[in-house]
Amino acid sequence: MSVQFYIDKFQSLKVDRSNGHSKPHKTCLLLAIIELVERGVIVENKFFFDEQIKKQFTFYFQQLKQGNDKDTPYLLFYHLQSSHFWHLKVKPEYQSAFNDLASSQNNKRPSDANIQRYIEFAFIDDELFDYIKSSVIRPTLKDALILNLDNLEVQYKRWALSIGKSDKTVKNYIGALTGTIPNWLDTAGVKAGNLMAITSHQEYSIVAAKAMQVEEFQVKNKKGHGMYSSALNSYQTFLADVTQISIEADIENIINAKDKTPTQKTTLINSRIGQGKFRTDLIQYWQGCSLTRYKKMQFLIASHIKPWAVSDDIERLDPNNGLLLLANIDKAFDLGYISFNDKGKIMISNFLDDYDVLGISKHMKIELNNKHQGYLAYHREITFKN
Repeated sequence: MSVQFYIDKFQSLKVDRSNGHSKPHKTCLLLAIIELVERGVIVENKFFFDEQIKKQFTFYFQQLKQGNDKDTPYLLFYHLQSSHFWHLKVKPEYQSAFNDLASSQNNKRPSDANIQRYIEFAFIDDELFDYIKSSVIRPTLKDALILNLDNLEVQYKRWALSIGKSDKTVKNYIGALTGTIPNWLDTAGVKAGNLMAITSHQEYSIVAAKAMQVEEFQVKNKKGHGMYSSALNSYQTFLADVTQISIEADIENIINAKDKTPTQKTTLINSRIGQGKFRTDLIQYWQGCSLTRYKKMQFLIASHIKPWAVSDDIERLDPNNGLLLLANIDKAFDLGYISFNDKGKIMISNFLDDYDVLGISKHMKIELNNKHQGYLAYHREITFKN
């Protein structure tokens, strides 16, 4: 199965919402497994219900629990089977007793004691275990899990405000995505429901494309000066951002490339995620944030000027195709809300509301060399939202 298959699985885990919020148990157990793999505590696809897993589960649970949520890792060790990527190896002598837990004819429930007694170990799909072992893919799987912990509307609002959207604009977008556009789709015979309940980027893209074909949408969108299409595009960008879907697609293409050596693949992957020699070269050149001169390197992101996906292999590794930026400024640049003219003066898109909240000023300027110019010309013409 592809990485995107498991991202979708993680985003859409069936979690208990009986007390008015998403209980974090399944997410905590999977985060615990990922953490133990990352630290080298778990080295093969076998997860024993032992103190290591319990302790790591509790670590995450204490941070994410709400209300009267109870620290019960054994329930998840059993119930994660419903995800279809989590499997249990039952001890042969306890197969009958284990089967009774799944039977609707009795009132037996999993307990800490019988999980330890009946289960030899749990394991997951081999492909998923390989993805978890990958330092490149692992962070994306963690992000996908986090989507189960909070209302997506809350997360989207926080994200949209962080990239400079005004509170009024965000409220208008949310109203369009949760009510207005679903109603138009329903009238047109397309049952979509609340668009902000969709967690899969792929599924949302299909629904958004259908919405844009609805006649009422097209009429009202024109009258609203593109507000409804902007709302659709904004939420789609949000889903792509939280799952890093574009990065995953690029990394998969590198991994599958037959014309590159393992060393070349590693170099390109590190470049794609802003690490390795590309980042080192940018740090050496800029000595801080390219725009603000902020010096603490752990807060700075290595960003490509001409997007990685449309650059060739030489351009992807060229430090002249890179800026070192604070995270909020990097996001605005990456999404095309700011750019720079050939003198280095900042250009701010009319679509970026309240840009001062992001620490962006119209008086900002960047020091450029001649080799930056071609890359920035591309950014201004193609990426910048003019």
